[in-house]
Amino acid sequence: MIIRRMAHQFALPVDIIGAETIRADDGLALSSRNGYLNSDERLEAPQLYGALQEVKSALNQSSSLHLPMIQEIENMAKSKLSQRGWEPDYLSVRLRHNLLSPSFEDLASGQELVVLAAAKLGKTRLIDNLEI
Repeated sequence: MIIRRMAHQFALPVDIIGAETIRADDGLALSSRNGYLNSDERLEAPQLYGALQEVKSALNQSSSLHLPMIQEIENMAKSKLSQRGWEPDYLSVRLRHNLLSPSFEDLASGQELVVLAAAKLGKTRLIDNLEI
């Protein structure tokens, strides 16, 4: 959505066609960066997507979302990755339409969310996202 808006604002003569992330059978998002992973790192790499799924599950199980809870869930997911040897840059729940942090009003009105992550595994920085 952000890229579509930018293309429109700059009057670029392109059509932006969104698509689902293509994943390996173990959930790892397919990327040329995966080629930098050694065999042990490749086995560990799907844990990033697993962390996103855990965040989504925790948020979906909550009867009422609030900002401190979201921050706690984000911090727990980052901590789990760190304990497994990752170096998380960020793991954040954001609004889908503008990638800003959700406000109380956004949560109360049911704005669509996405969880975004970037983390280093060895020397490779992997990124992923999951719509909530």
